[in-house]
Amino acid sequence: MTYRYFNNESTHSSVIRAVANTENEAAWQRFFDLYAGFIFSLARSKGLKPEDADDIVQIVFTDLARNLPTFQYDRSKGKFRSYLAALVNWRVIDRLKAVRRDADLKADFMEEAKATGPGDDEFADREWKAVAMDNALRRIKSSVRPEHYAAFVASTVEGQDTETVMKLYNLSRDNLYQIRKRLSERLRKVMSEVLAEMDNPDMPGPLT
Repeated sequence: MTYRYFNNESTHSSVIRAVANTENEAAWQRFFDLYAGFIFSLARSKGLKPEDADDIVQIVFTDLARNLPTFQYDRSKGKFRSYLAALVNWRVIDRLKAVRRDADLKADFMEEAKATGPGDDEFADREWKAVAMDNALRRIKSSVRPEHYAAFVASTVEGQDTETVMKLYNLSRDNLYQIRKRLSERLRKVMSEVLAEMDNPDMPGPLT
């Protein structure tokens, strides 16, 4: 599994310093954790290097913060993921314009940007669910024994064979079965909660 959870602490700190204040910092932290991985993944799908995708994450969150005083999310006009994908697309095209000086090459890159990644609803939906999964895994990780979480991820998420996981974590077959059963049930519940939260964002308060 490719983990999309965005854990670049430097970018995270830069964004929070730029958009948060003492009254809404916790809300921005949660908002960032929910959506940074999705934004980063879409930017990378356009062919941007990790450091350039980091920049897109910062720019998009700055856009969101700047627009919050007048922004009202209207669910009847489309999915929030589509709104975020459009922001990423615009900012990636801006980046390509800035870094590509040859007119023909720039045109090729812009056509590619329009044809792939955020413009692809199937891709965006898949990444949205992958990011939700990463967020759900991160949430259940803190509530279970580290070795049980590691065994669950190795067996259920990464798909390692049962015998290897049993030997690696010194577990009996029944132990591993119980861990998988218990954490799978918890993951389904948390995954549902995360998807509902992502699809119905509780927007942080405007900057003051």
